[in-house]
Amino acid sequence: MIIFGAIAGIVAGGAMILLSHVAPRYGAGAYAKDVDVIRCFGRACSRRESHVIGITVHMILYAFFGLLYAVGAEQGIVTGFGAVPLFIYAILVTLTIGGIFLPLEGHGLFGMREDRWFMIDLVLANLGWAVLYGAFMGIWY
Repeated sequence: MIIFGAIAGIVAGGAMILLSHVAPRYGAGAYAKDVDVIRCFGRACSRRESHVIGITVHMILYAFFGLLYAVGAEQGIVTGFGAVPLFIYAILVTLTIGGIFLPLEGHGLFGMREDRWFMIDLVLANLGWAVLYGAFMGIWY
C-alpha cells in the first residue's frame, strides 16, 4: 500500500501540474508572479531550469505526502481514504507547505509575497490533490 500511496501522490500531483499549465490559457491567470531574476540554489538560472526544478520538487513532495498518508492508513493512524480524513490531511499539507516550503522558496509565509489570493490557491490546489489522491487510492487499493 505504501508504494501505491507514493505512486498515487505522483499521479495526482502530475494531474494538478497539468491543470496549472492549462488553466492560464482559459483565463485563470498566472499561478505565481514572474520575477525579474530567477534564482535557483543561490545562482541566477533560466526560466526553463527554474521550471524543471520546480516540477521536480513538487513531484517529490507529492510522492512524500502520498507515501506518508499511506503509512498512516496502513498503521491505523487514519481511517482509510474517506473525504473527512483526506480533507484534514489536505489542510495539514497546506500548513506544512505554506509554513515551511514556501518561505524556503522565497514566496514568504503561505505565499503572501505573491498576492493575497495565493493562500486560497494553495488550499484549493491541496484539496484538489487530496481528492485525486483519494480517488486513485480507492481504485488501486
